Amino acid sequence: MVKVATRSSTSTSTTTTEPPIASFSPISRNANKDPYWPTIANIHHIPEWLKDQDYIVEGHPMPTHSYRRSFRLLRCLHTETINIWTHLVGSAALVMTGIALYDYAISNSLPSDLGDKFAFGISIIAGIACFGISAVFHTFRSHSREVHVFWRKWDVYGICLLSLGGGAAATYYGFACDPTMQMSYWALHASAAVAAAVIVFDTSDDESTISREGVFGYLGLVALLPVLHSIGKLGWDRACIELGAHWYLSEALVMCLGASLFASKLPERLSPGTFDIWGHSHQLHHICAVMASAFHVVGLAASYRYRQEHPGC
Repeated sequence: MVKVATRSSTSTSTTTTEPPIASFSPISRNANKDPYWPTIANIHHIPEWLKDQDYIVEGHPMPTHSYRRSFRLLRCLHTETINIWTHLVGSAALVMTGIALYDYAISNSLPSDLGDKFAFGISIIAGIACFGISAVFHTFRSHSREVHVFWRKWDVYGICLLSLGGGAAATYYGFACDPTMQMSYWALHASAAVAAAVIVFDTSDDESTISREGVFGYLGLVALLPVLHSIGKLGWDRACIELGAHWYLSEALVMCLGASLFASKLPERLSPGTFDIWGHSHQLHHICAVMASAFHVVGLAASYRYRQEHPGC
């Protein structure tokens, strides 16, 4: 049951009513106790630190100051519901993918060396961590300002880890016969991830949106460099066969689409209030990230298959 409370002030000539606050609170009859369910409000009632943009009007969780109440947001419908569940499901899907790949390799006695385990392991573990941290952030971001800032930065650290894992894996297969270039790109990926993490750590919360968008673009470009290098060295057709380059470029295009929607606040910018719960830019960005992760795993599988069919250099 949803209760809607309004506050009004009445004079002899006019009556004004502020926008409503909805409270998912079926058991909150005692005013001295906190309601069981988190309070859901419109943008006019939430504090400034919870305002990411002006185009999402209704459905914002109010500060809970309680981990238990924040955890109950998993069972409420609000602006963060799809953000939480897309990455929660994405993280779980990668866990199951890793288990399935391992079981398939063992059952079919597929050959794999330490490098193959490294490439698949670092990509899948990085994806699990990134999506898992993101789900935690979107669950607890309305707990309090301090918790919001803490998990917001960890959310970006997860993106740094995802870029590091994806770039390192693509580099392993792209330069399996060129150890010097392989090590050079690994060093570049590691330094880029560390630099991005330091930038985010030293950025105030007010500037965090700018830093997040910058981190997305910077890390995405660095992760894509070894693939572009391989295409230039091998040509498009050979790069697709040997590396699965078309899958990595599909990954990059989907990530660019998601980041562009996130940065431009589309489609909610075109119709404020229409996409509050379903289909706003942050949700679409999350969906694109999960799709990109799937493309990446398929690209790794293509690279592995070619290396097994054509061993040696």
